Formats: sequence, structure tokens, C-alpha cells
Amino acid sequence: MKGSKLFRDLSYAEKEKIVSLVFEEAERMKKLSGAISYNKISKTVLMKADVHLRRCVIWNWITGRHKPMGRFKAIRRPPDGKAQIVRGLTLSDVSSRNVYHTIWLSLHTTKDFFAQRIQRFLSKYGWTDVVPKLMDDGPRWEMRAYLDYSIWIHELQKPVEELTNEEKMNLLSGAISGDGWITINMYQNHARFIIALVSSQKHKAEFYHRVLNLIPIPHGFTKRKVKGKQRRIENITVRTRADYIYQITVAAKTAVKYLLTNLRLLQPFREVKRILALQFIKKDMLDSDLVKPVWDWLRFVEKTSTIRSQIRACELIPNEKFAKKNFDKQRMLKQLYRKLHKYADMVREMKPTATRIISNLRAIPHPSLQ
Repeated sequence: MKGSKLFRDLSYAEKEKIVSLVFEEAERMKKLSGAISYNKISKTVLMKADVHLRRCVIWNWITGRHKPMGRFKAIRRPPDGKAQIVRGLTLSDVSSRNVYHTIWLSLHTTKDFFAQRIQRFLSKYGWTDVVPKLMDDGPRWEMRAYLDYSIWIHELQKPVEELTNEEKMNLLSGAISGDGWITINMYQNHARFIIALVSSQKHKAEFYHRVLNLIPIPHGFTKRKVKGKQRRIENITVRTRADYIYQITVAAKTAVKYLLTNLRLLQPFREVKRILALQFIKKDMLDSDLVKPVWDWLRFVEKTSTIRSQIRACELIPNEKFAKKNFDKQRMLKQLYRKLHKYADMVREMKPTATRIISNLRAIPHPSLQ
């Protein structure tokens, strides 16, 4: 067995051949003697393919306890030049946990366009999917992805001092896609663009602080006490459990312009804002009468798209899932459609002014805004 290969180290095509060999041998043994010897199958695989496969693994496959190719039938590829985007995502909305030889990534969001954009990005590294899911606060979309632990863990834990400037920008792109925003601050008749990152975890905020210092990007770092505060989300009252909210703010015009030029965001509407904000700055069109109508319109377009996303999730989730949680599916759909009509009317009212300003910028809006 010394020098033989391990099943987990094989390519997808090689794994398929080994699985076929195992089941062919098992079928042949059943026909010949009516019984299966897992030890003999293991020795046959070692002799024919030079692959070490334990008898308990073979037993789990044949009895159906485990799926030989796993649930995740996709080749797991190593990190590339954009891998730090994945790291940035795991610092924000995308949760990560290590299970055996796999890094499991997951995202729960009301925005299917965000989940699908992340899925497309991660699909080049491993198995991914997006499914509707009924949560305690209503319908959402769950994105799942699975990466090879052995080839990814070094990239995800690489000291920030060893990152190139491009890798730092990729990391910030992932983080801002999840936990950041691009907003405007009005002063008299002038609009100022601000890029911010927020987290309830101090170590994450301090990490962003280190990355920005190393680039370097001037920024503010503040904390605000929020423990026990309540806020309303739709018809639900949410009590904040975190002690503090930590916020990183980039407001200096040159710093904002540098970030807008170099970031590439996976959140579609945030990416549209990045493109438009950069155009406003380059054209020096920072009058509040020009910027505010566009930003207000984008906010309501995103709200409308989010509601449509929730409706799609609601319609795809089986009725029995709603019954288990004692939710009224039809009532929930009616409420969502009522909100959709309200925001759609506002979008229609704002569109002519906003699109006229955007056309004057000569920037190409995102297809979702057409």
C-alpha cells in the first residue's frame, strides 16, 4: 500500500473509473457466489488501479450509506488570482465551516440575484447550488458551495502582509459585496460618496482596518453601542444581540475614487452603484440634484427586485413546509404582491429622471436596470 494513491486525491474522471470498478466487482461476486467480499474488492482496486480503498468505505458505498462521488459532483479546483474574493465573502455574509476534507460555504439571503451571482463565481472552484428555503422570518434563498480543504485553507489563512495589492483589493471586493455599501452624504447642494464596511465582530473590523492601512487607504474606524436596541424589519421586531457595531468608513474623494476604480463587486446592485459613482466623480457631476435622484431610484429598484425574489422563493417552496411552520402561504404572497405594487409604482415615477441623468453620464447601466 506504500506509494499507492488515495481516492480523495484523484481527479473527477479517475474517481468515476474507481467507482465503476467497485460496483462491477461487487455485481460479479454476487452473481458468482451470492456474497460480496469487501476485502477482495479493496485488493482488486489496489492491484488494477494502484488506489488504496478501505473495506469500510466500499461497504458504505454498496449499502447506500454514503454516495461514492459525494453529494457534490463537480471537480474541485485550486485557488486562482481571484481567490481572495472568496476570503472576503467568508468575512461577511457567507458562512464557512470545515467538515473533513471540505470547506462548506453557505449564504442565506432574500436576494436570488445575489445568491446566483456568488454561485456563478464559486462554481469554477467546486460544487454549488442555490435553492429556496423557508426560514423563521420568511422565504429566502440558500447558496451552498463546497471547496477542497487541503488546497484552499492556506489561501484563506494567508497572512495579510503577504498579499499583493491586487489580492487586497479582491479581498475587499468580497467583503464589501457582503457587509459593505456605497452611499452618499449630502452637504448643502453637494453629494459626497462614501464606502463603508460594517461588522458586529471586532476582530473582522480590525482585519479590514489592517488591510486598508497596508494599501494604504485613509479611513475612519468607529464603534457604536447597540446592545438591546430594537428595530423593525417588515412585521418583525428584531432585538440586537451584539454589544457594538464596528464601522470602517472611506470618505476622502481620492481614496473613494481609488477603491471604486479597483473594486469588482459580486452584489449586482452594489456593482452598478460602483460604476455610476465612479462616473459621477470622473465627470465632476456631484450636484445633489443629479446624484440623489439616481441613488433613490436604485434603492427602490433593488427593493422591487428583492420582493420579486421573495415571491419566486415563496412560490417554489412546497405547501407542507409552510404548514410545518404554521405559516399562511397565500397570505404571505398577498403581502409581498402588495409591497411589490407599491414599490413598482415608485420606480416608474422615478425612472425618467434617473435614466436621463445616467444617459448623460454615458455609463452603461447594469442589464437588470433596463
